[in-house]
Amino acid sequence: MFNRLKPEDYPALKPYFEKHRYPLCEYSIASIIVWNRCLYEVSWRLDGDLLLLAETDIEPPAAKRLLMPVPHPFREIPPAELAAIARRSRHTRYYYVPQDYFNRNKTAIEEFFTAEEQPGYMDYLYKTSDMAQLAGHKYAKKRNLVARFDKETAAGRKVEVETLSTANNPACISLLDRWARDPEAGAHLDMLNCERKAILNGLKHFDLLELKGVLVKLEGEIAGFAFGSRLSDGVFVLNFEKALDNIKGLYQFLDREFAACLPPAYTFINKESDLCKPGLIKTKESYYPAFKIRSYTLTLK
Repeated sequence: MFNRLKPEDYPALKPYFEKHRYPLCEYSIASIIVWNRCLYEVSWRLDGDLLLLAETDIEPPAAKRLLMPVPHPFREIPPAELAAIARRSRHTRYYYVPQDYFNRNKTAIEEFFTAEEQPGYMDYLYKTSDMAQLAGHKYAKKRNLVARFDKETAAGRKVEVETLSTANNPACISLLDRWARDPEAGAHLDMLNCERKAILNGLKHFDLLELKGVLVKLEGEIAGFAFGSRLSDGVFVLNFEKALDNIKGLYQFLDREFAACLPPAYTFINKESDLCKPGLIKTKESYYPAFKIRSYTLTLK
């Protein structure tokens, strides 16, 4: 029997994610929790050495699927075992199957499953040092935008960068409320209700989920924030980044400050997928990803 996932489950489930090797952002347990009950309901159960996670769409027809099982200690699960797990848990599909797993097991996968790439779910990974330093010719445009933002500071506007904490929740919520009151800004920023709910979930459970981030203030007023979650050894996910859109260079400044705030152990930042949106694709490519990782679905034959 599957259990409904709750934020309070984080400490018990965290050990399963400490040494996993799935590179897609969907395997950050904190991210799974904050997005839960936005577009889909997540449930879990233990099966021997495996943690099984299942998603069910909230909107009809409420399709169901499994994520890749997370063993503890971690081991690679052969496709034959994946098929057996799906059958005994009464599911027919897996979502978020990483490209490297698919490539290594393609022949065996095709024996048990029909595989398809998931459009819009290709993750973009960047070197943390590249985002923090913006060094070299290819980042000249980014440096210029940050310089434009710094020029605002030189003109007398006080800029403060703070480590994000639950004490900043009212300020972050006020920024979300400003977007909600501005139809043009909301449409431009694609501020979906489910994303707002996920951000509020993250802010509410910030300490429990061990999230990290930064806040930028101009003249004492919030101008932007960014926060994310641990994915795996060496990789941190930037889950949410929101800033006033009418201040040139603010997003680039925020990107840099977020990267700089991470502990040195996190050598890569996963900035999630592009959802097949041209604007997102252009923005993500502009930071010159070190890796792009495709995602696949597997459906039992």
